[in-house]
Amino acid sequence: MPVILVAQSKGGAGKTTLSLALASEFEALGGSVHMLDADRQNSLLNWHRDRVSAGRGGDAQIAVEDASQLRDADIGSAIARAREMAQLVIVDTEGTSNFKTAYAGMDSDFVVVPTRSSRLDLERTVETSDMLEKMCRGVPYKVLITQTGQVARSKAEWEIDNQIRQALPTFESQMHTLDAFRAMSNYRMTLREVEEHKLAKTDKARLIAQSVLATILSEIKDKEVANV
Repeated sequence: MPVILVAQSKGGAGKTTLSLALASEFEALGGSVHMLDADRQNSLLNWHRDRVSAGRGGDAQIAVEDASQLRDADIGSAIARAREMAQLVIVDTEGTSNFKTAYAGMDSDFVVVPTRSSRLDLERTVETSDMLEKMCRGVPYKVLITQTGQVARSKAEWEIDNQIRQALPTFESQMHTLDAFRAMSNYRMTLREVEEHKLAKTDKARLIAQSVLATILSEIKDKEVANV
């Protein structure tokens, strides 16, 4: 089953939010998702535990496994097991440069690198890109610009966005700062559940997540066809 790695050597870029959004929309399509939380903050794991405690998610198609305490070299085995357990595997990594991320990349089918429109984030994104190209050769990846305003953007942000697009493969979509994304974490829900409970408007958030997911799965399929 496809494995998506969400990686960025700088914290605060929205890795966990992106992981949840992708899992939400894949589940909404009827698919099962196994998520590996390789971040020692365990944000994904806590999200899952809280929703189960609240009576949600016990029989859902999204499972979360703690991979934060694994040795770096053991993440590959965890990914292999996860492939057998669900139709999609998502690995959420720490916001630091480490070998666990590199090893996970080697066993993934696609890597998403979320980044904010700032000079510091751009530098860390280039660092992450260099690591992927040196240690995970042949694994496709794209940069996703996150936490952007829907309308108001500064000149500096536009310039950083252009630099990212010129230097690195980048998604056409951007992950805007939206109430629906925050609601996933705040209420321990998927985007579809947020919509059902009318806790936030989800139309734009779901379209963004669907677009990113479709691009990823399409590129994975194209690579598989090319390798046949």
